[in-house]
Amino acid sequence: MSAPQLAQEMAASLRSSKNELSSVNQQLAHLQRQEKLAQVTTKELESYPTEKVWRSCGKTFILQDKRRYLDDLSHDEGVLKEQRKNLEIKQNYLNTSVEKTMDNLRELMKKSQT
Repeated sequence: MSAPQLAQEMAASLRSSKNELSSVNQQLAHLQRQEKLAQVTTKELESYPTEKVWRSCGKTFILQDKRRYLDDLSHDEGVLKEQRKNLEIKQNYLNTSVEKTMDNLRELMKKSQT
């Protein structure tokens, strides 16, 4: 494969990895906001002296046991943490991929100049 073709493929791969990395970063930010919201909601609910709370369900509200609502929030937080962990692994992989592609592209440019 010639150097220009290789450079084009590497540049396309770099663009793709950067776009995917940007998407992963946005997803991570969204998950962090959701985790924070779940934590704040849990803290707020724990401060209520009642045993029943109104839970939003679309456009309606359902009277629900506070303990069950807290358990659901705890479960949701666990799911969010697992998703965040997976996204952080993907983010690390993409960062490494971008860095290596950039290094290889630089090396190819140096070789083609000499």
